[in-house]
Amino acid sequence: MTRNQLQSATVASLVLMVGCGGSGSGGSGTEVAQDPPTTLYTAPGGTSLITPAKNTLFLCPTSGLAPKLTASTTPWVNGTTIDVSKIAFVEGSVTWQSQFAMTMTSAGRNLAGNGLPNHATGTYPIQQGTPAYSYYAALPATGYSNAAEIPIGPYDLDVTVPTNPTPNALPSCIQWIPTGVVIQTGAVWHAEVAPDSQYNLHDPISALPLDDCWGHPFNTQYHYHAYSWKCFPDQGDPGQHSPLFGYAMDGFGVYGPRGESGELVTNDDLDECHGHTHVIDWDGAQVSMYHYHLNNEYPYSIGCYRGTPAMLPKDMQY
Repeated sequence: MTRNQLQSATVASLVLMVGCGGSGSGGSGTEVAQDPPTTLYTAPGGTSLITPAKNTLFLCPTSGLAPKLTASTTPWVNGTTIDVSKIAFVEGSVTWQSQFAMTMTSAGRNLAGNGLPNHATGTYPIQQGTPAYSYYAALPATGYSNAAEIPIGPYDLDVTVPTNPTPNALPSCIQWIPTGVVIQTGAVWHAEVAPDSQYNLHDPISALPLDDCWGHPFNTQYHYHAYSWKCFPDQGDPGQHSPLFGYAMDGFGVYGPRGESGELVTNDDLDECHGHTHVIDWDGAQVSMYHYHLNNEYPYSIGCYRGTPAMLPKDMQY
């Protein structure tokens, strides 16, 4: 990302007033997979964001930006624990005409659509007088009076990832904010980082309210953060490995919070990119291969790429 791109990210995506704080990383171990989690666990302020490691992101180095996470003090953050019940979620229930298709080509697995989710979202622009409004209204936004005025709109989502990706010996850093495509909904995941007006970097979920599906728009483009599984239609069965939720930009699968034997996965079970290897259901066959998991510990989904990330279309290169 360039400095200007990250300044744009401040506009729509996130942060300013606060960050994450505390020390250490926890694991839930108690949440039922079909229910919203009661707590998330962020990373402490000062965590490096430019080195591959557990409990953090591996961002591609960018000149002029702080390489560490900044701490924050929103009402829902206590140390590294995020109390979901205290988050000022974005209100509303707006439905969309989602278009999405996955096709297999000689070039790989093509994921294409209009970027709109197949479920209801919060109301964007955010309405004055709602609990989330003041957080967004405090942020500048190019083309708008403030970030609360940013709507959701369609865009050209068109990504081709490897059909059968190969793990690399060394992980790849995250260059662009979009990190994966949710095939269950037609929307995307974004990296768990956002700059404030001083270019300090934050965990978005600790700093800004999202809607009930853990999403909001960046540059009018709707995307998910954190433990973003609540509105995915196929949660799988308790006691079994979570189903495929989507694909990372390197082609590896992103699965839900349950691993082998249906146990909730913690960061201790995963590598620095938030994944691991065992037998999974892959294109209708049982295959031992690398894959990522969502869980409730930072970075929640993808910390870096174990494979080689695909080229993104120009309007997703931010």
